[in-house]
Amino acid sequence: MRLHPFFAMGPTMSVDFKETRALLLRRQSSVFAVEGAERQPEACMQLFDIDLAKLGYALSQRLRARLQTQAAPALSAIQEGIWNVLATQLGGHRQHTPLFRRFPNDVPHNTERLWIDRVLTHFMQAPGQPCLHCARTGTTHVLKPCQHVVCDACFDGGNYSACPICHRHADRDSPFFLPAPGPKQKAAAHAPLKLIDLGASMDDTAQALVRAMCERKQAMSPADTDDFKALAGEYGLRLLAWVPDQIPVRENIALLFGTLLQKCEPAAVLAAAAPHIGSATDVIRLIAAYSGADPSLQGQEVYRQVPVEQARRYVRFKDWFVPDSYWNEQPSVPMRVSIKRFKVAKLARPLRRALLGLLEGMHPNALTEDMLRHRSYWVWLGQFLHPHEYHKRFPQVAFAFSVIRKKGPDGTPGPQFETFYAGLEQAVMRKDAMAMVTLLRQRPGELARRFDHALRVAAGDSAASSAVLDAFAKCAPQFATPVLLTLRALLPTRLHAGETRIYWPKGSVATGFMAPDQRPPLPQETVNQAVALIERELLARFSSKPTVGDWLIDAALADIMVPFNERTASRSAIQLPRGSVLPVPPGKKARLFLHWCQPENGQRSDLDLSVAFYDDQWRFRGVCSYYQLTCKGSDGSIIATSAGDLTDAPFPDGASEFVDLDCELARQNGVRYAVAVLNNYSGMPFEDLEHAFAGLMFRDDVQGAHFDPRTVALRFDLAGTNGVFLPMVFDLRENQLHWLDLYAPGGFEFNNVATSTAAISAVCPAMIAYFASSIRMSMFHLALLHGAARAQRVILRGDGTLRALSRHEGEDNASFLARLRKWNPQDVDSAPVMHEAPLFAALLDADIALPENSIVYALRPGLSAATIAASDLIS
Repeated sequence: MRLHPFFAMGPTMSVDFKETRALLLRRQSSVFAVEGAERQPEACMQLFDIDLAKLGYALSQRLRARLQTQAAPALSAIQEGIWNVLATQLGGHRQHTPLFRRFPNDVPHNTERLWIDRVLTHFMQAPGQPCLHCARTGTTHVLKPCQHVVCDACFDGGNYSACPICHRHADRDSPFFLPAPGPKQKAAAHAPLKLIDLGASMDDTAQALVRAMCERKQAMSPADTDDFKALAGEYGLRLLAWVPDQIPVRENIALLFGTLLQKCEPAAVLAAAAPHIGSATDVIRLIAAYSGADPSLQGQEVYRQVPVEQARRYVRFKDWFVPDSYWNEQPSVPMRVSIKRFKVAKLARPLRRALLGLLEGMHPNALTEDMLRHRSYWVWLGQFLHPHEYHKRFPQVAFAFSVIRKKGPDGTPGPQFETFYAGLEQAVMRKDAMAMVTLLRQRPGELARRFDHALRVAAGDSAASSAVLDAFAKCAPQFATPVLLTLRALLPTRLHAGETRIYWPKGSVATGFMAPDQRPPLPQETVNQAVALIERELLARFSSKPTVGDWLIDAALADIMVPFNERTASRSAIQLPRGSVLPVPPGKKARLFLHWCQPENGQRSDLDLSVAFYDDQWRFRGVCSYYQLTCKGSDGSIIATSAGDLTDAPFPDGASEFVDLDCELARQNGVRYAVAVLNNYSGMPFEDLEHAFAGLMFRDDVQGAHFDPRTVALRFDLAGTNGVFLPMVFDLRENQLHWLDLYAPGGFEFNNVATSTAAISAVCPAMIAYFASSIRMSMFHLALLHGAARAQRVILRGDGTLRALSRHEGEDNASFLARLRKWNPQDVDSAPVMHEAPLFAALLDADIALPENSIVYALRPGLSAATIAASDLIS
């Protein structure tokens, strides 16, 4: 992202911390500026307000008053800087011109007829000849660089933004292209403005953010990771004073100190990092982060060309070679391969010795076993660390490398080594629950993750089942909070046999895999005991955090999931956790958008935006896509319109596609589900593009500018390699939007709804049912746990009213939680009024003014800005 000089210049601005100012504006809607000595005229500030309102934002009164004291050049820089950051967050910083420039008007309804005309023109139209469609002469033009010959009487040059035949961008100087239509007036947007406030101290705010991120109990989302690295890179060694004594997530340790290693003197960084590094995996994560690689160690997805004769023998390609398939004529096909290595940054000799010294200080058996967990990485990394150059100085490290390489330095076979997991799997194979428990108690985290499995192995043996529960109870204080929350939601669903089990494997994007659920149900008594233990531990943890008088909770958070597997979450303007459900505003038109741009010298890439329609039983009803520009209902009404299919996105402007969806008309025509589908049809993987993002606007009408930042409800980046991205599903009967944020593996190219409908109709209903089963905890129930542990009074906001329950004198946390879950009308306080003291608020929309210094979690900012993220409530 290119930042305006606001973040690097001006008499009131530091020359440092460019990214810090931007990320605090994005995350907390805060602008930092010291008092100036001038007084700008009111007319100048009104222009500032008008420009900011175009993005859907407004200045708070105190920020407005502060900015009015700035010198004119500084104020101008601040204005443009704020605009650039917020426009980038929403997607309004890019040019958005669809194929049909007058969209949603003048989109051809007969897509098949248009396709035939394009094909005939492509193969038969010659320069200087009469038009083969209308027989006119002097109306054809040769477009560059595609060399297609088009007739301006048959194709409207005032409506097309690219070649009408191949849909590639063409030279706009051709006489075929008529002048662009005048700028569209922005349609009215009846949406409340989001407030930007004056920040008190940038250093203090950054410190609180760094500490909160370090204390996270689960891996951060890609957006949080970027911000965390930016803070570490800009503050450098100053940041070390803010780091807490414990950083629970090992990847965060690597991100912090690996980024510092890139910027600062290695000896100082490693001295600070040493207390946080306790395993060999910590060291390799550190080297990965220092090298600019992913410290999660998930491997890189690359493509290798495999000869067709060999590919036909692979099961994964069985659907590729059907009769008349494109691939039957190709010499090779691309096969995805996971590579367990990364490009290692230069490791100076002193740094190598320091890293080997960290490894040498670990317990020998633990060191060797940990290295075996990531054997491929360590074999690769050994080529850069050269451990046997120092085998006398670091003998334990040399031994461990002999084990993972399976040979010593002299070429003799390496020593044998039995790992913890080998012993555990042997116990499972023997169905020896007691041996399994004995091993799992050595590693509490593993016990928590395998608790369900251990109970199943112990089934039918009361002594073994009791041993599993006893181990669980004794180790519960050592379990990570996210694991406890997951178990608290999961265990009650295990009382009955399920139909489908969904797995979430590690990866750069979310690809949930489904399989029949063959697990037997768990006993009611066992589940009750475990749930009681979990809640007791969670309440104890949360009660150790700062208390407040009032705790305000939005009932609408019951449909927002607690974040999980955030490593695979899409970078987005709103951090909406996967599986969450949002209400669709009634009376609004939905406009989906897609924008992408190829690198300056990159391969031509074609991405496609489509909407697929299904009935109550998930039977396919129609599609709006590049091969069906309009989708009509049974009564002939148009329920969706595409702005056309652009087949390239040249640097630097890229390309945009839109689809308008009339939810009410679709529902009236028997459509229950509308699925947004983003396909990588051909070209470069999502992650290799210069940029690629998509999203959703809710419009009062569909006229005006194609892209209106004020109406953006969701904006998210595209990641991963290729295939089909299923970001969201509209349930038109319930008027809800299901955020799935899910990638479905597809072929390397030629993906579209037609080739993906089987996957869509299987994956989408399964995912919706999965999250609707309460198998994942909601933000509402998490907020209740915090409120019961930390507040004297909990206020519930819902249906336009406030209800409150106060803690009884001497009431313990568990009893208060039980009352909060019931909300007995006889217990509710009469006419609750919020006090003026700071409170905690967990809100869907921050559309309520809160007391100064309140702590706020808000999914969508408004009158108040979020001061914490959802993940901060899990720490």
